[in-house]
Amino acid sequence: MSPKAKSTFQPDAEADLRAAQALLDLSRVLMGITLRAVATAPVALTVPQHRVLLTIAADGPRRVGTLADDLGVNQSNASRIVDRLVSQGLVHRTRDREDGRASLVELTREGHDVLDAVGEHRLAALLDVVSRVPEDATGLAVALEQLSAATEQGGFGEDDRAQHHGEPSPAGGRSRPPRSPRGRPAP
Repeated sequence: MSPKAKSTFQPDAEADLRAAQALLDLSRVLMGITLRAVATAPVALTVPQHRVLLTIAADGPRRVGTLADDLGVNQSNASRIVDRLVSQGLVHRTRDREDGRASLVELTREGHDVLDAVGEHRLAALLDVVSRVPEDATGLAVALEQLSAATEQGGFGEDDRAQHHGEPSPAGGRSRPPRSPRGRPAP
């Protein structure tokens, strides 16, 4: 950014820019934590396979075509990912009660265990990061909760928000159940 452009910012806009830059930096760190956590899985697991497991855990059984939409890949790629997960015993296919011609992909107990192991590694790494915050983490927790709420209110990830609240997806996929604040299906 040129010095001239910087001088046109108001004090709040400059603080917003600093916060946005800090979020960019943090997103890189968080991605690294996630990649390292996936690498520690008790079975060989790729990031796309992990995403499939997370999606099914959060949203319930899914058709392969819906998983493809969720991942932003073609159905053939999603099918290959599911095939690998089936061969590892992490998911299995069941008949779709709404459409007997289709099948749904569900997590197995082993799939849940793998997600738990990866999640525990991620949580430990994040707790290590939080423990390095020089001030009391209460203020950080409040700020992060406010940031999360702002993303919900700002229309970011609009398609995801509709799906996460039980509404049909624009792509015609099955609707997703409502989620709790922690991203898990609501009871």
